[in-house]
Amino acid sequence: MVAMVSASVGFFAMFFVNPVGMFINRRLLIWQLNGVAQNYLIRYAGYLLLVAIIAGIFLPLLNISGIMNFRVSIAWLVILVCGSLYFNTISQTTLSSLNFLGHRGQLVLLSVSTIAASLVCAVFLVKIERPSAEWWLFGLLLGQVLFAIIGVRVLFVHLQGQIANPVSGPITRRHIRTLFSFAWPVAIAAGLAWVQGQGYRYIVEGQLGLAQLGLFVAGYGISAGMISGFESVLTTYFQPRLYRDASSKHPVRQAQAWQRYAAAVIPSLLLTGALIVMLAPELTRIFLGERFQPASDYVVWGALAEAARVLMGIYSMIAHVHMRTRWLIVPNVIGAVLAITLSALLIPHLGAAGAGMGLAVSGFAVVATMHVLLARWVGGGIPIRPVVMAGGAAVALWWMTLGLRYLLVAAVSPWGEVIGVLMLVGIAYLALQFLFLRQHLTEKSEA
Repeated sequence: MVAMVSASVGFFAMFFVNPVGMFINRRLLIWQLNGVAQNYLIRYAGYLLLVAIIAGIFLPLLNISGIMNFRVSIAWLVILVCGSLYFNTISQTTLSSLNFLGHRGQLVLLSVSTIAASLVCAVFLVKIERPSAEWWLFGLLLGQVLFAIIGVRVLFVHLQGQIANPVSGPITRRHIRTLFSFAWPVAIAAGLAWVQGQGYRYIVEGQLGLAQLGLFVAGYGISAGMISGFESVLTTYFQPRLYRDASSKHPVRQAQAWQRYAAAVIPSLLLTGALIVMLAPELTRIFLGERFQPASDYVVWGALAEAARVLMGIYSMIAHVHMRTRWLIVPNVIGAVLAITLSALLIPHLGAAGAGMGLAVSGFAVVATMHVLLARWVGGGIPIRPVVMAGGAAVALWWMTLGLRYLLVAAVSPWGEVIGVLMLVGIAYLALQFLFLRQHLTEKSEA
């Protein structure tokens, strides 16, 4: 039931909400300078209400017709899906807007408060009402509602205080055309990315069974979680600067903005991916236990595939900066077709590792395609020198990992060896990340 509700929210968010949210991220600073940000955000809230109403009509029809069985009452389905679509989106939009406006302290406070309030409400409701998925999800939703309201109030206080030339008026056809031309390719690209990243699951389940799929997802999930955490931290910190610098309509300045962003994020990403590949046996043993040690191979494939996914996201920012999101469609078509085709061809011969290989190869094929199609708009693509330095640092970490395994295997217990390798290599990794990011953090603080 939880999976069905989450999938329903994810479907409407992917095609109707996220593309518009990305447009808001791209235009927010310009709106704020022109004094119209609050006006447009209020209109966005109205659009979200319309999407929630459409979902509230469409999902019960699917359930009644028998096309889908959500295994939950219609009332709960409408409340949970529509409520999450509306209030969780408002909450996330508020948090990202505060980040883009430079109010990081309030971002952190509201994020932590939302999570805490949601958990408290969920635990309270399952205790006093019923220990069911419906009441748990409803409790999470209540926490989102509470801090969505607080967050909107905080955001609007900042926007009111920074209005320079308030302008209001109706949404014209020109506004709608600009939004639609940006959003529809993003929606198509997101759907294709979903096929590329998730389609393998149906092939693995059909040919190898749920046990192998679960083992693969467990290993892949270690890499996905670590790289997603890395991505979240760095994009939260560096994307506001990218969008601020890209607000200029000057193509050279927009290219320079992306180059600075790529130079900050890509070397750190490569070092993180290399770290996960090197420490795959130790990470598998810590997170999954000895019985799941075969999943360490899937950790490696997950690190490669997820690193490619983040690189795809970095290159896609070129299209966002230049407001030419149609550039994203061809690479994502190639990625979706390659991922499904390679998975179907490799899984019968290599097992679940074939899915990992298909995801990694298709991911880097998309990156290569994006480089060929988009790099000329930003002066050649990825900065070479930081990438070479990251490669050298990764090689040094690899030798360090091999040396520590050799030294500790006879000196301490098996668990002591795992913990020792993770701690010492982790400390070296953090020191290297500091060296790579120090210059960019200094530049950002001076900007």
